[in-house]
Amino acid sequence: MEADVAPGGVGIILVAAGRGTRLGAGRPKALVPVGTGTRSRSLVLHALTRALGTQGLRQVVVVAPSDPTGLQQMVDEVTGQGTTSLLGDADAGDADAGDVDPAAAGASTATAPVLGEHPQPAVIVVPGGAERADSVRAGLAALSADLDVVLVHDAARAFTPTPVFDRVVAAVHAGHDAVVPALAVTDTVKQVAADGAVETVTATPDRAGLRAVQTPQGFRRATLERAHEQARGEARHTDDAGMVEATGGRVAVVPGDPRALKVTTPGDLELAARWVDAEHAEARPLLVVLAGLPGVGKTTLARTLCRRLAAAHVRVDTVEQALVRAGMPGTEVGARGYAVALAVAADQVAVRRPVVADLVNAAPEARAAWEGLALDVGARLVRVELVCSDAHAHRSRVEGRVADIDGHRVPTWEEVRPQDWTAWTGAELRIDTATTGVEDAAALIEEICR
Repeated sequence: MEADVAPGGVGIILVAAGRGTRLGAGRPKALVPVGTGTRSRSLVLHALTRALGTQGLRQVVVVAPSDPTGLQQMVDEVTGQGTTSLLGDADAGDADAGDVDPAAAGASTATAPVLGEHPQPAVIVVPGGAERADSVRAGLAALSADLDVVLVHDAARAFTPTPVFDRVVAAVHAGHDAVVPALAVTDTVKQVAADGAVETVTATPDRAGLRAVQTPQGFRRATLERAHEQARGEARHTDDAGMVEATGGRVAVVPGDPRALKVTTPGDLELAARWVDAEHAEARPLLVVLAGLPGVGKTTLARTLCRRLAAAHVRVDTVEQALVRAGMPGTEVGARGYAVALAVAADQVAVRRPVVADLVNAAPEARAAWEGLALDVGARLVRVELVCSDAHAHRSRVEGRVADIDGHRVPTWEEVRPQDWTAWTGAELRIDTATTGVEDAAALIEEICR
């Protein structure tokens, strides 16, 4: 271990040159989409999203398939992510990727986007080689010369959380020449040998001393370059840390993460898709829209739900009465009250605040407006239709209501007209408040919001 590591900057080589034949997707593995619907993004973009948050990162080199078609597909995929392409000649895919010269390859130049005073990491794409080691050498050749810490990461481990990258970088900065993230092995592992048509166990290693190694693997640049130079032509190394070990170097271990799964089989892809869908649901702001006639219990339920979800309560009655107090004639309030309620809700979900909208919402145009708002702001929409199947109970509630907003006139039973109600097609929940109490109704909505 060399103790004086100069923190001159971090570069990541993102290896995305694999063909992914075991996935059977008919395209390079890194371009396989993960997730459903609008959540779907390629493995390489998932990997880039997490890698770009690494502390001290200055540059990412994406190593693409070497054939012209695969290379162009990769460039097209990452274009728009602040990417510069490094394509080289049209037949660059036939060259030895380990000998790629960035200057000669015709790299286009671009100014990295800036947030505040800190430039965002530059991203370039280079052609890889026939073997993984060739691709890593191509990435090394393309990295800026002033980057002292190099991380090598597999795009197939696209869901490795950013803190794992930071742990690896910190360990290299602390003086370790080579660092790998790893998890303890929990299964019993057997060493086997072929014995005719079957395999037989030859040893059972103590799993207490075993680790399942992941990526990104981090290195002092000189250490990685030296290891690759000495390993040229050797096919026995399955990772870059193994090359360092072969030169007599020591490899430190930091905690990995179960999300650093290597996507190899269709089963892995299905698991990753579930992660993406779950992450997307958690990240989207929540918009719960309660719809129902006066007297079905919307406001009581909305208040209970807001306490449980820490949500903002957007009540159209409050908005409409505020407009009346401001001088708007009561006959003109209807549509305008809904428009204001929509605008208030939009502001809340824009700052990731859950919203519970409380309004009659009987007209198709009004319902479509809330559905459109959810699409526009990327909110998770939960539509809840409230009804009261017991006409006597419903009438009693309407006739017993007392206005809780200054100046608000509550409707009469004749004005409510339950027979005119039209069910909300597509609503996630339909709750009968004649048979479901407030707390139980709130629990049902909370469950579907998870």
